Amino acid sequence: MRPEVIAFIVFLIVYFIGTEGAKRYYSARIQAFLATGLYDEALDELNKFLPRILLTTFTQHQYRFLAHEGRGERELAERMLELLVRMRNSAKRQAQVDAMAFNYYTRAGNKKRAKELLADLKQVKGADRALIADCQLTYEIVFGHRHDMIDKMESMLPGADEALTGKLYFLLAKQYANAGNKERARSYRARFDELMEAQRPTSPSQG
Repeated sequence: MRPEVIAFIVFLIVYFIGTEGAKRYYSARIQAFLATGLYDEALDELNKFLPRILLTTFTQHQYRFLAHEGRGERELAERMLELLVRMRNSAKRQAQVDAMAFNYYTRAGNKKRAKELLADLKQVKGADRALIADCQLTYEIVFGHRHDMIDKMESMLPGADEALTGKLYFLLAKQYANAGNKERARSYRARFDELMEAQRPTSPSQG
């Protein structure tokens, strides 16, 4: 093999290894900022030259959504979320994005957008039927005043992980409110708010 060909192959290998290493480095760095509530630092990192050319557009939008949501910037967070939904994604990723956006708008009380996203999710070829059923149930509880799943959801609480526990608290609060039991609704809502606050990272500047 000619020396210049060998040199070119070596260059490509080194370039590939270096690029992949840089991607992992910046991704891990941004994730660490997000996990510790350093949202300004995460956005600053995303605005740097190398992350902007190394990280995929989907990844950048996803990180920006999390940062803006963490900062309570609803309009900017929703702008990023809508960009994610409208990207050309694989069927599997589209189903995940639609479900994520559905849950976001459901918690925000946006019935119209949640209904649209649920319809979109149902149209995704090969989407997990269990995921669709879960979103459908959530929609019926939050916006359709359904309250027949209280006993089943309460029985799930002892073995639930933190993420599922939060969802169950949220849906149980809605169901008790739908059933007219304001006291139990307030109790579960308080548990949900407490859990969300405990999960919220606190930046050093916030003490």
